Amino acid sequence: MTEQFIRNCWYVAAWDHELTPGKLFPITICDVPLVLYRTDAGEIVVLEDRCCHRMAPLSLGRIEDGCNLRCMYHGLKFNTAGTCIEIPGQDKIPTTAKVTRFASAVRYDWIWVWLGDEHTADLSALPKAQHEPGEGYLYRRGHLDYDANYELLNDNLTDFSHLSYVHAASFMATDVWADTRPEVKAIDRGIRVTRWFGPERAPIRPESQSAERLQGGASNYAMYQTYDYLAPGILLMYASIHDPAVVPTPRPSGAALPKLSVRIDLQAVTPISQKRTRYFFNAAVREIDGGEPMADSALQITEMAFAEDRAMIEGQQKILDLRPGNEMLTSADVGPVQFRAALRRLRAAEARKETANA
Repeated sequence: MTEQFIRNCWYVAAWDHELTPGKLFPITICDVPLVLYRTDAGEIVVLEDRCCHRMAPLSLGRIEDGCNLRCMYHGLKFNTAGTCIEIPGQDKIPTTAKVTRFASAVRYDWIWVWLGDEHTADLSALPKAQHEPGEGYLYRRGHLDYDANYELLNDNLTDFSHLSYVHAASFMATDVWADTRPEVKAIDRGIRVTRWFGPERAPIRPESQSAERLQGGASNYAMYQTYDYLAPGILLMYASIHDPAVVPTPRPSGAALPKLSVRIDLQAVTPISQKRTRYFFNAAVREIDGGEPMADSALQITEMAFAEDRAMIEGQQKILDLRPGNEMLTSADVGPVQFRAALRRLRAAEARKETANA
């Protein structure tokens, strides 16, 4: 797990609400230290967290004039473009007195950062969910840090067969997740995974505390799930529960059918370094599907499940650190294999471009 990171890509850096005027927000993404802040005018600024003078972290500085950033080691002051505009005790400012600025954008309440050249930032490459939460949805958000390489999280999220074992306690997942295979197809910058469950074999055990609400009170139901998994590690998932009587054969997209309940999950895997990863999650349920208690229950179960994932994935990392080995793949690995191939293609395209521009 020592692959180079993709630079020409959007990474989730923070929640939008975390940036308030006057506050500096440091985060490292792909071994690049960044400092984020919001100006008094509301502009989001992302600069390399590294003063060009003595390499002090600018996140230990202060915002002045409502928009500029002063390094609190020797006092150099930078504007929102990253250009030094003041050096105490000296009138002439060298042309090299600057720090890198990165492009940013806001979507799904996340602040995204383009790690490549700011002028090459492609807004059309921002991930877009097939089914975006709208009015009538209740949101629950959070994040976790993992002591593991981000590609281990990608593998976990592109193969849900592990739910039957890792999440038997939290989601109360049944064996059907491991026993059946979804449809997996390649799409631009990633994969799309789609599956139907039930009513023959339910994906969740009936004693689950959220099962009755999730199923809209139905004891016999069908479940539709689809998600896009996009570079560098963005999950955009839609799941719906249906009365089997309204589900025709062959089964179409569940989004077009009457629903007993709906859940939308938006998740982002952001590599901090080769062996540390931040995992953002944003889940939405319809207010009519149980209101605030349902949303709170969903968050509680989700956090429990992610703790189960973290224990397993951090355990994987420790084993790999002791002795890397060759994997023995199974038929469940179609998603991970296809997504890894998508990442390799993007890395290769970047390498070719860098070579051509050299």
